[in-house]
Amino acid sequence: MFLKNLIFKPNFIAFYKAKSKYKVLNEQYKKEKIIFSETKEFESINDLKEYIDTVTEDNPQTYVSTFITSLNQGIVPSCDKHKYKELEIDINNIKMVCINNKYSFYTTLYGLMEIKKEYPFIDFLYSVYAIIDKNSTLRHNSLYILSTEEFSYILIYKDHIPVFGDIFEINEELQNEEENIEDISDIDIVEDFDEALDEDIENIEEEPEENENIEHFNIESKILEHVKTAIKEYYENGGDFIEKIFIFDTIGIEKTITDMINDEIFIESSLNKIDILKTLNEISRKNV
Repeated sequence: MFLKNLIFKPNFIAFYKAKSKYKVLNEQYKKEKIIFSETKEFESINDLKEYIDTVTEDNPQTYVSTFITSLNQGIVPSCDKHKYKELEIDINNIKMVCINNKYSFYTTLYGLMEIKKEYPFIDFLYSVYAIIDKNSTLRHNSLYILSTEEFSYILIYKDHIPVFGDIFEINEELQNEEENIEDISDIDIVEDFDEALDEDIENIEEEPEENENIEHFNIESKILEHVKTAIKEYYENGGDFIEKIFIFDTIGIEKTITDMINDEIFIESSLNKIDILKTLNEISRKNV
């Protein structure tokens, strides 16, 4: 049996739920080379499980991964439990993963339990911030935002360390969304950061021309407001000035988002497509 297993090449299956569908990538490697790749979509968790069972039956060296999509996660720019206590995070109710002995991602034990209950067949479960971290390049005074169908995930770096994270729901209740948009559009994101910048950013308080029909409020505008809100909170807590914004797109964001950000908050930005599933498999390969 041992000799037989030696002939298997590992399969890495990554998946996540996007609205009502499960997106799946199955890759098989021989050393560093991909010898098989297949993408799938499934309507139900039963179909997903059946597919994974079939692959695993053919190849016992199959590793399944996904990421935490919920609000029950965060980042701390330290691996020291005393830092968690300073931030009033109950270390008895979280699972912490230390990265390079410098910073950590965490999730609640309850959230972890719920995910494992829903997907008992997974081998690896990652923080969404690990996906951003894996794809980040410039790590000094930079903001990254990963956009999916349901959430905007934000991670801010200072001196190569992620120091701030936030998550925003894309599909908010319509009756709350209009009020939120009105509140956010009045935000001066640097009013508490540096009075000397007031003249340079005076236009940031100007209310954007929003479509009166809230149902037509597009994803680009939502992402802009999420970025503005995150930066405001970051500055209010003593953060350094953001020099670059990176948008990781998984849903087909219009390129005009970079112009919108430049016009609104005068920060250079770039739009890049990333493959969440491929990133998950790349992380998993390092953990096997």
